[in-house]
Amino acid sequence: MAARKGPSLVGRSVVDPEGVELGYVSSEAEAYLTIGEGPVSRLRLGRRFVGSVSDRVLLRGTVANMFTGLNVVDAQGEFVGIVRDTVEAEDVLDSLIVEDEEAEMVTVLLEDIRAIDEWVELNVASEALYEGR
Repeated sequence: MAARKGPSLVGRSVVDPEGVELGYVSSEAEAYLTIGEGPVSRLRLGRRFVGSVSDRVLLRGTVANMFTGLNVVDAQGEFVGIVRDTVEAEDVLDSLIVEDEEAEMVTVLLEDIRAIDEWVELNVASEALYEGR
């Protein structure tokens, strides 16, 4: 793995062009950033979403535009659905709205997401998304 040149991104906030925050970088790897503070516990975000870096990490586009349309799989690798929208609370990304295979809209909290890259990978089984309904 190639070493990153330049200053570390650890501790920098990750925001979209509209100021919606994902959290703060807790560690970095060649292919992804780990977001470990804020509403997210340990989310791996693919570097393909990073647009530029200054005093913060600026995403390529809005979270709604970048994440909408991504497939979602649960902790067992089973298909859950497709991201249709995002929910922000006080300029912080809170959750994703996912349309499941029965065309039902399911809210997926950011804390239940393990990774966002080519698809959204959850750290819970799909059944957990429907508990308490």
